[in-house]
Amino acid sequence: MEDNAPTHDSIFTNARREEEGIEKVDWPANSPDFNPIEHIWMLMKSHIQTYRGHEHITSLPQMKLVLQGQWDKITIEDINKEVAKLPSIIAKCIIVQGGNNYYA
Repeated sequence: MEDNAPTHDSIFTNARREEEGIEKVDWPANSPDFNPIEHIWMLMKSHIQTYRGHEHITSLPQMKLVLQGQWDKITIEDINKEVAKLPSIIAKCIIVQGGNNYYA
């Protein structure tokens, strides 16, 4: 899912997505709360921050290994948990009349 951010529409990003066979799904701008992957990215960021300091990363290949390792720790249960939150997120968005200053 893409949120119309310029980095998601770069020549490099589009070429890489095509190489990997990843279909682009457009997503409305300013709606990250409705996109479960944003919450998964936060989970991955948390994993990486916990990892930081355990090993000194000095090269791009090392960084790729760390990122892949942390991504691999995310389970289908983690993903399903985030998807299951969507009805609550939508209800909260309605309550705040479209704002997104909350985290579900």
